[in-house]
Amino acid sequence: MFLPDDPRIDELGRLAAQATTAGLRDQDRPRWRQLVEQLLGSINQADGHANRRDLRAFAELTVDLIAPEEIASLVTTTVGAGGLSLVIKEPIEVGALLGFSIKLDQRPVPLFCRAKVVWRHGDLLGAAFIDLFQNDREMLEGVVVKALLAESPG
Repeated sequence: MFLPDDPRIDELGRLAAQATTAGLRDQDRPRWRQLVEQLLGSINQADGHANRRDLRAFAELTVDLIAPEEIASLVTTTVGAGGLSLVIKEPIEVGALLGFSIKLDQRPVPLFCRAKVVWRHGDLLGAAFIDLFQNDREMLEGVVVKALLAESPG
């Protein structure tokens, strides 16, 4: 994480608020990408996760698993612009394609997306998004940035 007095924190917070409301403006996207990559790099360095490509944070979002069939309403354990993890008892294999409806306070309608199961450990499942629109990806990234900034000291 950035140090508490780092000026990038305020800029990230402002852009995250924009990403989770009206959406990022085209002229803000390059700076957003740069700041997100810097934040990810600082987290990877601190946590030793050099292979992580997307920010991820603990977040409890309500999701409906709607494909291959409507199974259940679930709550995420972590979420990021690249995917999510959740607890699910149903037997879903690695490689399965899933459809999700993700409820976000910032959107009047759920975010619909598809994801591929990339890992499974007991009842915990990790899925990578395979078809997010840019604004939806940025909105989820904004949710993650807000969560990370809220849990950081300072």
